[in-house]
Amino acid sequence: MSMDQPLQHPNSQKEDYQGFYTKDGVIPVWDHPLLTGHHILPTNYRPKVKLDQALSLVSNRQVKEDDMTVLKVLGDAICANEDQLRRYLEPIMTRSQVSKRLDTFRKHGLVQRWKVRIANDVEEEIRPPAPFTLGIAGYKLLKHYYNDQVFMEPDRWDVLGIPGIQRYVAFNEIRCRFVEARTLQNWQWNVPITNQGRIRSAAAVATVQTPQGPLRFIIERAQMSQNYIGYLKDTLFQWKEVVEQYATLPSRSFEGPLNFVVIVYASTVTMAEYIQSELLLDTFPFNIWLCVEEKIEDEGLDHAFYRPSSNSIQHMHLEFLNRQ
Repeated sequence: MSMDQPLQHPNSQKEDYQGFYTKDGVIPVWDHPLLTGHHILPTNYRPKVKLDQALSLVSNRQVKEDDMTVLKVLGDAICANEDQLRRYLEPIMTRSQVSKRLDTFRKHGLVQRWKVRIANDVEEEIRPPAPFTLGIAGYKLLKHYYNDQVFMEPDRWDVLGIPGIQRYVAFNEIRCRFVEARTLQNWQWNVPITNQGRIRSAAAVATVQTPQGPLRFIIERAQMSQNYIGYLKDTLFQWKEVVEQYATLPSRSFEGPLNFVVIVYASTVTMAEYIQSELLLDTFPFNIWLCVEEKIEDEGLDHAFYRPSSNSIQHMHLEFLNRQ
């Protein structure tokens, strides 16, 4: 059973909160506007806050090769929950081994564990899996050994907050499903489109192997707690200008020309339908699909995509994304 379970509203009454619900009458937890949280420190917390202190963990063999692999997987994911990290690392270690390492890492500040709850769920009936981010020592180690790569600085979460945690956990569910389906060739975060600073970057870009060859998925996430209609509208119209000029969405981060599809990632079918009614995605001069988190959880990634049409949205079955 997936750990990314949808949230049953604590009061069990839809009219108590205005939002987009699944067919089962819930709001997925990673898009719930009332989610709150903070990172929690272990009782034996002794963080390594300087590079030489962090490197001493390696020289003393307290951090070994497999430990660095876990840190690198988390650093590449930016923020992932414990279940996702277990799934990412399943080919090389057991779920319990992953959890044990994460627990040990917390003591030295290699990782941070977050507690997230629904604000009005007084009894804490909903306990979503704990998200993890890099701690100061983990960040310093990765930047030292992989100095050509970008990792999220721990202080950045003070700005991004819980909506940022939700955003990256939700993105990592798609990313993890691509990995599990053995179709992901490449994944990049925050990819600039063209060299023009005024053109918005893409939140994530996945290069996926299909029966017809590689396909580039340019992915944006809609979040209920934000002005997602305004953001998507501005972004898509900027990209429309680019496509009309270049016939594609070029970027220095892309390796050669590929067919692309813009993916609007929404938490529920009802939200996806609303986005289509507001933005008329089928009228843009490039392919836009909707990917629905609710369907990922219920039926798998291969059943999670919809094509917008003048009437509403049409379900698609992408068999190549079926978990092998």
